[in-house]
Amino acid sequence: MDKQIEALSEWLKGKSGQTLHIEKKENEDTDIVRFELEEIGERPQDNPVDDYLERALLLRGSGSIVNGEGESVPLPGDTYEIGINELAIGSQSGDRLELTNDRATYALSVEAPQS
Repeated sequence: MDKQIEALSEWLKGKSGQTLHIEKKENEDTDIVRFELEEIGERPQDNPVDDYLERALLLRGSGSIVNGEGESVPLPGDTYEIGINELAIGSQSGDRLELTNDRATYALSVEAPQS
């Protein structure tokens, strides 16, 4: 496994059971997701012609996304994908990680528990 992918996978495994704040910037669009991470897996690239089936880390759990009106709506499924083609990890600290792939940039951070 590539060192960047292994580092991301290990960082995510260490955050299992916590809520992640994921900010994804792709083209001129920014998505903000809150995701309660239960476990992670990996999908191999089965069909190199179909971009939607690229190799990816699969975050399993539940979450919501902030829509264009600023409302939080549930994600359509129990999986959030991060493509790992051309993955590069930028800055990293205990509870924050920045990365890029061939499509987008991501900032992942652990949300403080609600009291």
